[in-house]
This record gives sequence, structure tokens and C-alpha cells, in this order.
Amino acid sequence: MRAIYLVLMVFLIASCARNAVDIKDSGLEIEKPFMRTTQVEIEEPKEKEPSRIEIIRPKDGSSLNGSTVAIQLEAFNFEIVPVGNPVKDGEGHFHVWLDSDKRVTAEETVIFENVTSGLHTIVAELVKSNHSSLSPKIIKTITINVKSGYVLQQEKQEQGIREYAVEADDHNFYPNKIKAKIGEKIIINFKFRDSSIYFAGLDLKGPFPTINYKLKGQQPVTAEFTMKDETKIVSYWPSSGVRKADLMVEVEK
Repeated sequence: MRAIYLVLMVFLIASCARNAVDIKDSGLEIEKPFMRTTQVEIEEPKEKEPSRIEIIRPKDGSSLNGSTVAIQLEAFNFEIVPVGNPVKDGEGHFHVWLDSDKRVTAEETVIFENVTSGLHTIVAELVKSNHSSLSPKIIKTITINVKSGYVLQQEKQEQGIREYAVEADDHNFYPNKIKAKIGEKIIINFKFRDSSIYFAGLDLKGPFPTINYKLKGQQPVTAEFTMKDETKIVSYWPSSGVRKADLMVEVEK
């Protein structure tokens, strides 16, 4: 029995040997496996630029000829709407000062007339529709020099009377020279440029009782005297007595 089993095993092994298939190498190199992907760039949201205001013209430090000053403004990231509109975030109008003369407007061009010679300060601010300042305030300030033929004087001239309008700040009087004849009555209406006066105000000393002007006080302040000779009016800081400017009253011949 064992012999028969052995013969069957030999027969099966021989049959498998005849039916065997040779596996040959194809010679092709198999690349490393990979996965194709698509790169997607995600843009981060940009931060909103803050609002700002620019004075396009005149340029800071520039000199202008003539008594008319045209100021061109531009607002960025802020919508200019008519004055009196309901209050909304991100919109409002302009407040503009030339020295102490203030304008409230939604126009990008603001014109000041009858500007006297000398240094002047221009301030422009973006404000809400209820006229309140933004937080923080958005303000632009420049200084210009005006060469003007306009003189604030002789609003009223009668026989024996000279009347002048003179502006004053820490830097000068505008104009800083006036004339009158001996014996004439001089009336000067002083207007103070608050934006260019520091500390407490200005004191004016001359041939009249001393004027003690406090910031944001009632204006104009009038002084009167009779012309006797060439005289000088001097401004001082009230807190320290520091001399600031001179106004010459010359004799007209």
C-alpha cells in the first residue's frame, strides 16, 4: 500500500514539472508610486486701511500771491456726505480753519477771501455728520505764507477818524503797520487768531488801557486813542510777560 502511494506522488510531481510556466523579467523599471494633488492658495482678507485727510493744495510751507486762498481737500476711506445727514459710521464732512476763520462743508474746495499778508495756519478735519470728531481725531495742519495786497483797514473813515481791523497771534500783527495823521482819532478792532495763540492768551499794551485777551474770548476787542506821534503797540504772553510782536502806528504826512 505504501508503495502505491509513493508511485502516485512521483507521478504528480512529474506532471507539475511539465506544466510549469517560466516568468521572465520584462526589463521595465517601475516608477515609485505617487499621488497627484492640486495646490489651492487661500488669500487672507486684507485689513481695511484707516481713514485719512489730505490738503492737496496749497502745499505746506508754500507762498501764495493774492488775497484769495483756495484749499483743495481729499478724504480717503471716508465718505463725504451733505452736512446735516444722519450719523453713520464711515461718513461725514469737513471742518476747515484758516487761522480762526472756520468753515463747515461737504465741498472738496474751500475758498477764503480777503486774506492778509503773513503766515497763516490751515487746519482740516474729518468729522461725523453731527460735527463731532472721530476717535482718534483725523486732522491735517499746514502753514502757508500769503503775500497779499489786501489790508484790513479803514472800514469807516470820516474826517479826523481812522478805523482799522488788525489780527494778532503769537507771531505777529496783521498788518503790522498802520498810518494816521497827527490829531486823528484811531479806532482799532483787534481780532485774535486763537489757533496760533498758546498758553492763556495775549496782552496788548499801547496808548490805551491794556487789553487782556483770554483764549476764545469775545471778539473783536476795540481800542481807541488820539494820534500824537509815532507809537508802538506791543503784544505779550500774560503768563510770562514774554514779548511777542509789535504793531507800528506811523505818522502819515
